[in-house]
Amino acid sequence: MLTSLMRPFFRKGQARSFVLPGAVSDSSRILCIDPGDLTDLLFHVPLVNAIRQRYPRARIDFLVPEKHAPLIKPSGLTKQCLAYKDGQLNPWRPSFSALLRQLSTQNYDVTLVMSVTPRPRLELAGLASGAALRIGPSHAESWPAINFEIRPGEGDEQYLGDRVRHMGPFLGLSPADLGTRWPLPMDQVRQMAQQIHFHKPNPDQMLVGVDPTVSKTGFTLSQENFQFLIRQLTSQLICRVIALGDPTQREKLDKLETRLSDVPIGLPRSTILETVLLLSQCDLFLAGNTDLFHFAVALGVPTIGLFAPQDPPAWEPRGRRKARVIRLPKEGKIDLETLMETVEAVTEGRTSTATTVIAESDAPSDADETGTPPAPGQD
Repeated sequence: MLTSLMRPFFRKGQARSFVLPGAVSDSSRILCIDPGDLTDLLFHVPLVNAIRQRYPRARIDFLVPEKHAPLIKPSGLTKQCLAYKDGQLNPWRPSFSALLRQLSTQNYDVTLVMSVTPRPRLELAGLASGAALRIGPSHAESWPAINFEIRPGEGDEQYLGDRVRHMGPFLGLSPADLGTRWPLPMDQVRQMAQQIHFHKPNPDQMLVGVDPTVSKTGFTLSQENFQFLIRQLTSQLICRVIALGDPTQREKLDKLETRLSDVPIGLPRSTILETVLLLSQCDLFLAGNTDLFHFAVALGVPTIGLFAPQDPPAWEPRGRRKARVIRLPKEGKIDLETLMETVEAVTEGRTSTATTVIAESDAPSDADETGTPPAPGQD
């Protein structure tokens, strides 16, 4: 019954055809669909950013949950942000058909569902847009909503953040074009650097960020073990520590900070944009398998991941000079020697540094961070 009711929205998309490469051009209208997961969004931004650079006159719109709009709007990636609420994705509600009707009038050529896991309702939104090329996650039920997917091989353990590279050549893009850095507004980066200097005037102190929030697989290090880890770290480094994480988990972040000493106060981080801006200025970042861990890796921040045994290998970034993962033992404690060896590796021997603003022209390329980007079809 539901399929019959929705069929009129899907005819246009199923009737159109495309050719690869060549489906994307300066005249394309592209819809990027944000599934509401920050890491999924981050993993697909390199593709969107490369399209923006290669085809500057292409129109790129975003369909996003309201909570992500403040992060995406200042990125410079999108012409228009269309916000949706979770309730709108219920197929039995009139608001869902209203959303499909709105998308069907925009004459999109390409849709990109920015997810590594199935998102059936958002995939249907892409199909309803009428786009000929519909990119999205690979799964058994993806057709006809998705007609271009990257299928991982059996036992594929490649970092999920690198898989989008394989799409590049099919869209007329070189894998080397797909840099991982999230496009932050440079004026706000400079403002954040100035605030950090004001609240941490000693340039010899490192700014160390820690994220105690729940990981992508539901694991979290106990407050006691996190405190122990931070005490170990501050006994060896000239640093100040600040808790960063999902702003909606402010209570947990504040609880950790009350147990720390010499925390720089007054630094804004009430929104996800402010949090990512602050993260970009950290000299070292420690977290579990969280959204901010993957953002830190993408930004080139020296990063240590505290992964649980159940975190799949596909979540672990490889080939990054400034990122390492420590697999936690069952008791959750890391010996000081292992910790400091890892800090030495990701900071490349530095124990203190002044906060600096990286100009866009001086920002490290993805090849600097990851080595030679993998060719399509290679791990």
